[in-house]
Amino acid sequence: MSKRVFVTEVSALSTLPAKAFTVEGVSIILARVQDGFYAVTSKCPHLGLPLSAGKVDGKVITCPFHGSQFDLCSGENLDWVRGVGGLKLPEWSRRLLAMGKKPEALQTYPVSVADGKIYIEL
Repeated sequence: MSKRVFVTEVSALSTLPAKAFTVEGVSIILARVQDGFYAVTSKCPHLGLPLSAGKVDGKVITCPFHGSQFDLCSGENLDWVRGVGGLKLPEWSRRLLAMGKKPEALQTYPVSVADGKIYIEL
Protein backbone atom coordinates (compact mmCIF):
# COMPACT_ATOMS: atom_id res chain seq x y z
CA MET A 1 0.00 0.00 0.00
CA SER A 2 1.43 3.39 -0.98
CA LYS A 3 1.58 6.39 1.27
CA ARG A 4 1.42 10.06 0.19
CA VAL A 5 4.26 12.00 1.84
CA PHE A 6 5.03 15.74 1.81
CA VAL A 7 8.47 16.54 0.35
CA THR A 8 8.77 20.31 -0.07
CA GLU A 9 7.17 23.50 -1.29
CA VAL A 10 7.10 24.11 -5.06
CA SER A 11 9.08 27.31 -4.43
CA ALA A 12 12.07 25.24 -3.22
CA LEU A 13 12.63 24.17 -6.83
CA SER A 14 11.90 27.53 -8.44
CA THR A 15 15.55 28.14 -9.39
CA LEU A 16 16.92 24.58 -9.32
CA PRO A 17 16.35 21.82 -11.88
CA ALA A 18 16.61 19.17 -9.15
CA LYS A 19 17.29 18.73 -5.46
CA ALA A 20 18.03 15.79 -3.17
CA PHE A 21 15.75 14.98 -0.24
CA THR A 22 15.44 12.23 2.34
CA VAL A 23 11.79 11.33 2.85
CA GLU A 24 11.00 8.85 5.60
CA GLY A 25 14.47 7.37 5.25
CA VAL A 26 14.33 7.16 1.45
CA SER A 27 16.87 9.23 -0.53
CA ILE A 28 15.28 10.77 -3.62
CA ILE A 29 16.02 13.32 -6.31
CA LEU A 30 13.08 15.61 -6.98
CA ALA A 31 13.29 17.27 -10.39
CA ARG A 32 11.37 19.95 -12.22
CA VAL A 33 11.15 19.01 -15.87
CA GLN A 34 9.21 21.15 -18.34
CA ASP A 35 5.80 19.62 -17.78
CA GLY A 36 5.99 18.81 -14.10
CA PHE A 37 7.82 17.27 -11.17
CA TYR A 38 9.41 13.84 -11.06
CA ALA A 39 11.03 11.81 -8.30
CA VAL A 40 13.63 9.06 -8.61
CA THR A 41 15.80 7.20 -6.15
CA SER A 42 19.06 8.94 -5.36
CA LYS A 43 21.06 5.72 -5.64
CA CYS A 44 22.77 4.81 -8.89
CA PRO A 45 21.95 1.15 -9.61
CA HIS A 46 25.54 0.49 -10.73
CA LEU A 47 27.12 0.56 -7.23
CA GLY A 48 24.45 2.21 -5.10
CA LEU A 49 26.37 5.49 -4.90
CA PRO A 50 24.40 8.73 -4.37
CA LEU A 51 23.15 10.74 -7.33
CA SER A 52 22.70 13.88 -5.23
CA ALA A 53 25.82 15.46 -6.79
CA GLY A 54 24.84 14.31 -10.27
CA LYS A 55 24.66 16.77 -13.16
CA VAL A 56 21.14 17.53 -14.37
CA ASP A 57 20.65 18.62 -17.97
CA GLY A 58 17.03 18.89 -19.03
CA LYS A 59 15.45 15.59 -18.12
CA VAL A 60 18.75 13.68 -17.81
CA ILE A 61 20.79 13.10 -14.65
CA THR A 62 24.38 11.86 -14.88
CA CYS A 63 25.96 9.84 -12.08
CA PRO A 64 28.95 11.84 -10.78
CA PHE A 65 30.98 8.66 -10.20
CA HIS A 66 30.71 6.52 -13.33
CA GLY A 67 28.78 8.70 -15.78
CA SER A 68 25.69 6.52 -16.14
CA GLN A 69 22.78 8.60 -17.44
CA PHE A 70 19.12 8.30 -16.56
CA ASP A 71 15.84 9.87 -17.68
CA LEU A 72 14.42 11.73 -14.66
CA CYS A 73 10.85 11.29 -15.93
CA SER A 74 10.85 7.54 -16.50
CA GLY A 75 13.95 6.35 -14.63
CA GLU A 76 15.12 4.70 -17.88
CA ASN A 77 18.85 4.07 -18.24
CA LEU A 78 20.13 6.06 -21.22
CA ASP A 79 23.84 5.22 -21.02
CA TRP A 80 25.57 2.81 -18.66
CA VAL A 81 28.94 3.42 -17.00
CA ARG A 82 30.42 5.98 -19.39
CA GLY A 83 33.55 6.84 -17.45
CA VAL A 84 35.20 7.75 -14.17
CA GLY A 85 35.28 11.21 -12.62
CA GLY A 86 34.01 12.88 -15.78
CA LEU A 87 36.54 11.18 -18.08
CA LYS A 88 34.98 9.13 -20.87
CA LEU A 89 36.29 5.62 -21.32
CA PRO A 90 36.62 3.42 -24.42
CA GLU A 91 34.00 0.70 -24.84
CA TRP A 92 36.22 -2.20 -23.68
CA SER A 93 37.02 -0.47 -20.37
CA ARG A 94 33.39 0.55 -19.89
CA ARG A 95 32.49 -3.14 -19.86
CA LEU A 96 35.18 -3.79 -17.23
CA LEU A 97 34.02 -0.90 -15.06
CA ALA A 98 30.43 -2.16 -15.28
CA MET A 99 31.67 -5.23 -13.39
CA GLY A 100 29.21 -7.52 -15.14
CA LYS A 101 26.18 -5.49 -14.07
CA LYS A 102 23.57 -4.96 -16.74
CA PRO A 103 22.01 -1.51 -17.19
CA GLU A 104 19.17 -0.84 -14.78
CA ALA A 105 16.59 1.91 -14.49
CA LEU A 106 16.18 4.17 -11.47
CA GLN A 107 13.21 3.57 -9.24
CA THR A 108 10.59 6.27 -9.78
CA TYR A 109 7.98 7.62 -7.37
CA PRO A 110 4.62 9.15 -8.34
CA VAL A 111 4.54 12.90 -7.63
CA SER A 112 1.55 15.12 -6.96
CA VAL A 113 1.25 18.83 -6.34
CA ALA A 114 -1.46 20.48 -4.26
CA ASP A 115 -1.65 24.00 -2.85
CA GLY A 116 2.00 24.74 -3.68
CA LYS A 117 3.24 21.59 -1.95
CA ILE A 118 4.95 18.59 -3.56
CA TYR A 119 4.13 15.06 -2.41
CA ILE A 120 5.43 11.65 -3.45
CA GLU A 121 3.94 8.19 -3.09
CA LEU A 122 6.12 5.78 -1.12
